Amino acid sequence: MKLHGVPLSNYFNMVKHTVLEKGIECEFVNTRPSQEPEFLAKSPMGKVPMLETEHGFLTETNVILDFLEESFPAVRLLPTTTFGRAKVRQLMKTQELYVETPAHDLVGAIFNREIPAHVKVSSQVNALKGLAALGRLVNFKPWICGAEFSSADIFVFYSFTLSNRLTQQVYGWDMLQEIPGLTAWYQRFAEREITQAIVADNKAAADALAARMS
Repeated sequence: MKLHGVPLSNYFNMVKHTVLEKGIECEFVNTRPSQEPEFLAKSPMGKVPMLETEHGFLTETNVILDFLEESFPAVRLLPTTTFGRAKVRQLMKTQELYVETPAHDLVGAIFNREIPAHVKVSSQVNALKGLAALGRLVNFKPWICGAEFSSADIFVFYSFTLSNRLTQQVYGWDMLQEIPGLTAWYQRFAEREITQAIVADNKAAADALAARMS
């Protein structure tokens, strides 16, 4: 298999981390999003990450994560019960829709663009609501859904690597402080060897982008 994407993408990093946790043989290919017809034939929205398999191409991070879980079950990243798996996915979707999505409205700040005042207000208001919802779902014992390390840990960590960076840059606001136990969990995840390697690649890519823009 080949995983296409770029280290700057938090969603690419979610899938890459999953591949490495599971010990899957996979080539990582530096691939930028594209609207070229040839690329759209593989990735309908022209997005990455994109997983190239013997059966064809897959896009959308949640879809890819489910495919990897079902195809490589030796290392489980979802609970064994139907309800347990649904709760993990519920937490992931809550983070995606109600925390990262409003924070992503600030992404122009990375490129030194001015964020309109009304966007700053709505983004923070909506992110606070999302964080409150997330706080009702987390269960740090010690991982985000309880005793077992899961896809939710991977998803939420890399989601916050972007979201929290944006809110700190725009507001000076550390979102991790909004949920008791979230900072300690984040630091625990960051200490994993796989995490450190991926975060280092992400930082190198971010530094290279900043150098080009300066």
